[in-house]
Amino acid sequence: MKRLFLIFFLLGVLVLAGACNGLKEEVAQPLPEDFPTRFSLYSKSEKIRPAWWLEFDSRELTRLEDLSLGRNLTLAEARARLGQARFKALKTGALSWPEVNLEGSRSRLQSDGKGRPRRIEDYWSAGGAVFYEVDLWGRIRALTKSELERYQASREDLKTAVITVSGAVAENWVELIANRRHYDLFLQQLELQHKLLQLVVSRFPLGKATALDVYQQQQIIAKLKTSMIPTLSNQKVLKRSLARLAGRTRLDDKFFQARDFPEVGSLPPLGLPADLLAARPDVRAAGLRLEADQWNVAAARADRLPAIRLTASGYYNGEDSNSLFDNWIINLAGNLTAPIFDGGRRRAEVGRTRAVVDERLATYRKTVINAVHEVENAMTREQEATDTLKYLKRQLELSRRTLREARRRYLNGNSDFINVLNEELNTLQLEHDIISQEKQVVLARIALYKTLGGSWLEQVTAGYDKDKK
Repeated sequence: MKRLFLIFFLLGVLVLAGACNGLKEEVAQPLPEDFPTRFSLYSKSEKIRPAWWLEFDSRELTRLEDLSLGRNLTLAEARARLGQARFKALKTGALSWPEVNLEGSRSRLQSDGKGRPRRIEDYWSAGGAVFYEVDLWGRIRALTKSELERYQASREDLKTAVITVSGAVAENWVELIANRRHYDLFLQQLELQHKLLQLVVSRFPLGKATALDVYQQQQIIAKLKTSMIPTLSNQKVLKRSLARLAGRTRLDDKFFQARDFPEVGSLPPLGLPADLLAARPDVRAAGLRLEADQWNVAAARADRLPAIRLTASGYYNGEDSNSLFDNWIINLAGNLTAPIFDGGRRRAEVGRTRAVVDERLATYRKTVINAVHEVENAMTREQEATDTLKYLKRQLELSRRTLREARRRYLNGNSDFINVLNEELNTLQLEHDIISQEKQVVLARIALYKTLGGSWLEQVTAGYDKDKK
């Protein structure tokens, strides 16, 4: 009994010692040296409201987003990877607990009965064993910490996938609206050009229009009809893209009724660049993987030190089940293993894991820099698109005035039809340019929402995280 007591006392001491881990190496300065303190455009508003697409106040977009976030297959893959990471972390954490195995068997021996009565004998045996590695230097604890950090990184990857999918839904939806508006504008322009053709044809017998005028007007109509073909086919492609994002092969047309762009309001809350470290899931994922590989270095260093493994086993046997526990043997054993020569394998593993940490650190810094640049670029593009749209509208106003004057002069016989034709083409192009530019303003705002991340991701992904149930 004294021996048994000493073994378990030693086990308790070693477990307590293993709880103290001084082998983890911290990164001194993970952030870039010139990390900014504020963005070039700054908003003092409070945090981003949940679900950024609600800012557009579109029931159709909200319905598409809800459908896609619930059934998108890319998100299903990300959720499955999160589950894999979770169970891998649980598997690694199980190493810190003793492993208990039980065995039992029954065998029967039967004599051949030569000259004697046939004899049948039953033998029963049962036993169990306990295996435990004392985490003296924190190797198992470091491995467990590493997998837990990777599990958290997988959760951030899921949030990044949510941003990607929600952004793709909104972008395709805006593209669909743009195509519809282009098509509707083509129809309006086509109706107007047919009226102008009738006017030119009616002037031809009077000698106020030439055959060239008629041919040029017919050419405009043919060009409009040609431009309508890809516009209509693009609508079908975009509908299929939205169906794919929703995890379906097709969606009914009732999902696609909008013909106006959503209104883009003032800048959303930007906060400070430092807020991106908490708001952007890709930044958090990079930081968590850096932390995970730091724990791997600690595990690799601990693997070079001596390890203590304890084994306890007990076996029972008997000729029948009633006497099974009358005969038993129990063994307690402990062994100490210390690496002396392994050809430098363990030392090389320490070097490899440190090199991985260096890579993760560079990845983290690169991710942080990219995040800051993406926010700045999104704001710059939105400002550029807004300014361009303002001047395009001014051009269109002047072009319409010029077109009215050109038509008046042509009808009065003071100008050639070529002047009317040029102004018509210019006005037609400007009207389509404005639609395209309005689309760019909305897409730039979507890009800004995507780059900011935000706390809304916690609410959207709450139902995906099965370990919270």
